[in-house]
Amino acid sequence: MSGEGAPVTSVYLGLDNPAGGRQHLLAQFKDLSGRNGGAIFEGRSGAEKTSIKRDIERCGDFLENIRKIDVRGLAMFSCSHSGAFETVGMPVPFRPHMIVARKAVVAPLMAALDEFKRIAVCLVDRREARLFEYFMGRMEEVKSFVDDVPGRVRVGGRSGNEESRIARHIESREYEHLKNVAEALFEQFKLRGFDWLFLGARPELREDVEHTLHNYVRSRLVGYIEATYKTPARTVKKMTNTLAETLKAEENEKLVERLVVAARSGGQAVLGLRKTLSAINMAAVSRLLVQRGFAGKGVSCEECGYLGIRRRKCPLCGAAMKQRENFIDLAEEAAAAVGAEIRHVNGESRLDDFEGIGAFLRFPLKK
Repeated sequence: MSGEGAPVTSVYLGLDNPAGGRQHLLAQFKDLSGRNGGAIFEGRSGAEKTSIKRDIERCGDFLENIRKIDVRGLAMFSCSHSGAFETVGMPVPFRPHMIVARKAVVAPLMAALDEFKRIAVCLVDRREARLFEYFMGRMEEVKSFVDDVPGRVRVGGRSGNEESRIARHIESREYEHLKNVAEALFEQFKLRGFDWLFLGARPELREDVEHTLHNYVRSRLVGYIEATYKTPARTVKKMTNTLAETLKAEENEKLVERLVVAARSGGQAVLGLRKTLSAINMAAVSRLLVQRGFAGKGVSCEECGYLGIRRRKCPLCGAAMKQRENFIDLAEEAAAAVGAEIRHVNGESRLDDFEGIGAFLRFPLKK
């Protein structure tokens, strides 16, 4: 969303608990608009101030009239000049802040989206299967079916050969059932795609299930949940979320470790605020890692967007540098503008030893 010369107001709000609802978001918004009022109007023309005031009024009206809050994070983007107004809800809270710029600031939204994996969850038994899709905290059952597989029963009064023939028949029907499950998963992968696959299957069945999966699907199998075909969907969702959070934390830990090793060995990576800002200014960042809650201070040039720490004048265009309260958002936005992935790291990590920020690079920087 571009204001075509007019300002665009981007607002991010967050709820620790959705039960807080509309009143909590409204109070948060009023605090933001009151606290940032002087800064966002500073140096603006009369027409720009009028446009920003209308943006704030429009966001406030939306919050006043919204009936139900079923999200933990809310982003609002408004440009009164062009008449544009968009809202996006997320199942994770945003750090509350308000930014006025020449276009919508979407880096916090992109970073939140990058945190989520699209997950396929399949519960498999000898004759039954259920397939779910889990994304952004929501779970949907997309398919379930039962195949005609005879029970494993010894046939009294039959000869040994007859029992063997029946056993082979049962094994054949079980195999066909598992092939059907594998085909359903492959179709789901082709139609909508998924990053991870979680399976719910008894231990003695797991090897057979894995054997029938297509290579593309098998490569995304990352874990099992202790659920069966009859497990309630609510319980399956809870198990899925728990495993996803565990895997995501492990993934972030490995990613931070890779970053530290690469930076210390002279690879294409940097650590710390000063070096990371330099890489962002040179459009060299491919993936930006930021410790959640990072609050580094800095300055930026309103003319060309150059980012720094304490400079009085922009080294590129000579304009005055301005202190920014939402400095990290501007850094993320600048990185995202050149296609960098933004990754927020939750909890303690080795990034804490390097001011909470670092980046992988597209190309090496001159020392």
